[in-house]
Amino acid sequence: MPISLNTNLAANQAMASLHANQTELDQALNRLASGSKVDQVTEDAEVQRLSATIKRFRSAKANIANAMSFTQAQQGYLKGIADALERMGELAMIANDETKTSDDRVAYNEEYKQLFSFIRETRGKSFNGRELYNDEDLEVSAGSASTDIATLDGINLNHSMSEDTVWLPISGFDENGDEVLMSNSSPNLFSFYEVVRQQYQDDDGNEVTAEGDGTFNGEPFYDISSLANARDVLDKIENALLAVSQYRATVGAHQSSLDGHVHQIDVAIDNYDASRSRIEDVDVAEESTRLAKYNILVQSSTAILAQANQLPQNVLRLLN
Repeated sequence: MPISLNTNLAANQAMASLHANQTELDQALNRLASGSKVDQVTEDAEVQRLSATIKRFRSAKANIANAMSFTQAQQGYLKGIADALERMGELAMIANDETKTSDDRVAYNEEYKQLFSFIRETRGKSFNGRELYNDEDLEVSAGSASTDIATLDGINLNHSMSEDTVWLPISGFDENGDEVLMSNSSPNLFSFYEVVRQQYQDDDGNEVTAEGDGTFNGEPFYDISSLANARDVLDKIENALLAVSQYRATVGAHQSSLDGHVHQIDVAIDNYDASRSRIEDVDVAEESTRLAKYNILVQSSTAILAQANQLPQNVLRLLN
C-alpha cells in the first residue's frame, strides 16, 4: 500500500468500523433503556395493530362485566318475586280454612296485598336506565370484532293488562308461526299474569265486566279475602312460581355464557400479548451480550483509529 499524505486509508477504514460499532452500541443501549427492540416502521405498525386489538378485547371484557351486573340485578329481583309468591301461596293456604273467620282472611289479605304491590313494583325495575323485564333482547360485544356478540334473551314480566276490563288471553306463536293462546302455550306464565293482575273497577268501586270508564285501582284481582279467592290463588300460585323459576334458569344460562366469553377473551388477550411481546420486547440477556461486545469493539476501534492517524508522520521520516 502506498504511503500518502492526502489519503489515510487505514484511518478511514478504522473510522468506518468505529461508526458501525458505535451504531450497534447505541442501539443496544437504547433497547435496554426502553425495553423495546422495535426499530422499523413496519414493526411499529404491527405492534400498534396488536395493541389496538388487545384494547378492544379489554373493552369488550368491561362490557361483559356490565352485562353480568345486569343479569345479577335480574336474578336478584326475580328471587325477590319468587319469595313474595311463595309467601302469597302460604297466606292463601292459611286463608283456605273454613275454621277461619272473614276477619282472619281480611288480616291475611293485608299482607297479601303488600306482597302483590311489591311484585308489581319489582316488575318495572331497571338497571343503568335499561328495563330488566321488558322482553328486549340485548346484544353485548364479546370480542374485538363487531360481529363478536353475546345475546341476552329478553324476559317479559310486563305484558299489558290494561287494554280491557275482561282478561284477554295473551297470545303467542307456535313453531309453525300460528298464533296460540298463552294459556295453552305458556300456562305457567299465564298463571303468573293472572296472579299479578289488578282489579278493574268503576268510579264507585264496582268491578267492571265490559270495556268502559273503569280504572285499575291497584288491588289484586285475585285476593284472599274470601275462601273462593284463596282457592283460586292456590290453583295458580304454583304455576306462577314455575314461570319465575324458568326465567331464573334463563338468567343463569346467560351468566354461564358470559363467563365463557370472559374466559375466551382472557385467552385471546394472552395470545395477542405473546405475539406483541415476540415483536416488541427486548431479550435483555441477548442485548446485554451485544452491549458488552460492541462496547469493546468501539473502544478497540477508537484505539486503532488513533494509531492510524499517526501513520502520515512516517512521511516526515522519509523526507528527512
